[in-house]
Amino acid sequence: MKDLAEIRKDIDSIDRQIVDLYEKRMDLATQVADYKISTGKQVFDAEREIAKLNAVAEMAHSDFTSHGARELFEHIMSMSRKKQYQLLTEYGKFAPTGFVEIRELDFSHAAAAYIETSAEAAKEYFAGVDRKNPDTKSCGLLLCRNWREACEVLKNGEVNYLFLPVQDPASGYVSANYNLIAEYGFYILEEYATSPEPQDRYVLISKDKLSLSGADKISICFEAPDACGSLYHLMSHLTYNNLNMNRIESIVISREPLDYRFFMNISGNLNDSPIKNAILGLRDEARNFKILGNYR
Repeated sequence: MKDLAEIRKDIDSIDRQIVDLYEKRMDLATQVADYKISTGKQVFDAEREIAKLNAVAEMAHSDFTSHGARELFEHIMSMSRKKQYQLLTEYGKFAPTGFVEIRELDFSHAAAAYIETSAEAAKEYFAGVDRKNPDTKSCGLLLCRNWREACEVLKNGEVNYLFLPVQDPASGYVSANYNLIAEYGFYILEEYATSPEPQDRYVLISKDKLSLSGADKISICFEAPDACGSLYHLMSHLTYNNLNMNRIESIVISREPLDYRFFMNISGNLNDSPIKNAILGLRDEARNFKILGNYR
């Protein structure tokens, strides 16, 4: 039997070879990215990846190593894609999000819908809109019975904004409310809080794809199947780019098959390179990826 120190020495030698081969593979990934940049070819090729994973799994000599080889190459191929997304961003191949950055919102001759649980906060928020004359009502307010009714009012053009609580008063979750924002194609413009408590947080919502200067929060949503590792691989785009996720919730959108829509809040601005890298990956690999707002 070999001494433990000798075994570890052999492991260290193999690890050096693995790292060397990994770096060579990433160099090839750079060449692949250059080719895709010049031809406009999409980074993520699901059929190619499935075929590759099946092939490496068959190279192994036991069920354990076959499963391990598949998992290892899932990570290697994921890192290869992330390298390609990074290069696409550096070469300016990031598709615009469509958000228009503005310095401030115009509430003159505007109206906002709210529900009973956000009444006091709405009055406080809009009373402070005109900083030079706080007593001037710059925005008319319309009371609605619930989130759905408020969304219909905005959809029909009866108001310019919604001012609504982030959390559902009954459950305390935000997923149902954020799902309505996604469903109606609306965008979060600003977050407002009357206290540090979660139930005292509110969002200003619009049909316009706007982002205020200094925005440092992003809300996104996407769909993923009920399959092993599906969410894990998508979230890796956040961890790889050192992004801070502040909240994650989900809602079931389909029972047959079982599918989920995930809602995440992350720190950052759409102009940040790490954000662009992550968005490229999520756009490519997630279903129905949407940015619900970049706000402050």
